[in-house]
Amino acid sequence: MPPRSVAIGHGLQWVSSGWHIFKRSPLAWMGLTVTLVLAWLLLLNIPKVGPLLFNLLFPIFFAGLMIGCRDLIQGRQLHFGYLIAGFRENASALVTVGGIYLVGMLIVMAIAFGSSEGLPKLPAKPSPEEVAAAQAALKRMTGPLLSAMAVYVPLIMLTWFAPLLIVFRQMSALAAMKASFFACLRNIGAFFVYGVIVVLLWVVATLPMMMGLIIVLPVIFGSIYASYIDIFEQTDEQAA
Repeated sequence: MPPRSVAIGHGLQWVSSGWHIFKRSPLAWMGLTVTLVLAWLLLLNIPKVGPLLFNLLFPIFFAGLMIGCRDLIQGRQLHFGYLIAGFRENASALVTVGGIYLVGMLIVMAIAFGSSEGLPKLPAKPSPEEVAAAQAALKRMTGPLLSAMAVYVPLIMLTWFAPLLIVFRQMSALAAMKASFFACLRNIGAFFVYGVIVVLLWVVATLPMMMGLIIVLPVIFGSIYASYIDIFEQTDEQAA
C-alpha cells in the first residue's frame, strides 16, 4: 500500500496514540527506555568507536521497539527481549540505515561547526566586550546552522519510517528510505504539528533533572509507530 496523505491534525493524534500505547504497559516501557539510555551511555564511554557503534545499532534497537508496539496492541506482553528483537529482522538492512544516518550526521556536524570555533565561554558576570564577542560569534554561526538544518531535515525524512518498512514490509534499506522520504514529504503539515508538540514535550521533560524523558521517550516511540500505521497501513476508508 502506498503512503497516504493525512490531515494536519493527525500530528496531534500520533502523540495521543503514543500516550495510549505507553499506558498499556508503562513500567515495561520505562524499563526499556532506561536500558536503552544506559546502553547509550556505556557505548559513549568507549573511545572513538562507541558513539559510532551506537548509531549503527540504534535502528536495530528501534525496530525491536516498533515490533513491541505492534505486539502490545495485539494483546501481547511487552518485555526486555523486544530491545534485541530487531537482530532477527533483516539486521543488515537496519545497520545500513544506521550507517547512512551516521554519515549524514557527520556531514551535518561538519557544516554546522566545521568553519566555526563555537561560542566563547562567558563568565558569571561577563563584560560588555565579552557579550559583544559572543553575539558576534552567534551571528557568524547562523548561516552554517541554517545550512546544517537544511541537510538534517531531509536526513530525518529518509530514516523516519525506514526501520519500520524494513521490518514490517521486508523492504531493502534504500527502498525503505526512499519510501520514508516521500511519505514525510506528502505529510509535511502533520509532521510540522507533530514536531512542535514533541519539542514542547521534550523541553518540559528535561526540566526536572531530565527524569521526564523516561515517559516522553516511550510516548515518542509509540507516536512513531502510530504515524506509520496511519500513513502506510490504514486506508482512507478505515480512517473514516
